[in-house]
Amino acid sequence: MADVWVLSPSHSEPEKSRLIRSDAITYLSTSAEELVAARVGSDDTVVLVHRATQDGRDLPDDFHLAYLAKLAVARRRARVSEEDLVLLADTDANGAWDWSVLPVSELWPA
Repeated sequence: MADVWVLSPSHSEPEKSRLIRSDAITYLSTSAEELVAARVGSDDTVVLVHRATQDGRDLPDDFHLAYLAKLAVARRRARVSEEDLVLLADTDANGAWDWSVLPVSELWPA
């Protein structure tokens, strides 16, 4: 089974990003500004999504629930995939926030 990761672009350093394995996340908190997660065995938090990455557009109140729903989709796909999958938060053409599930090869072609 493939792993599912969350791609977290840095809002303070746009050229940087990090990947967090989804099964390491144990806590989620959302606000209009950001979606924050904590990792297994750590009190440290990490910002998964920040509105600054999309021209300051506020996140929906339930964006943490949208993440969980899309994570369920990604986990089902990962059961039959030979390639790791990546969850990526982005806005669509209408400016609405959503999560995409992408194979890692679409982000970094071999």
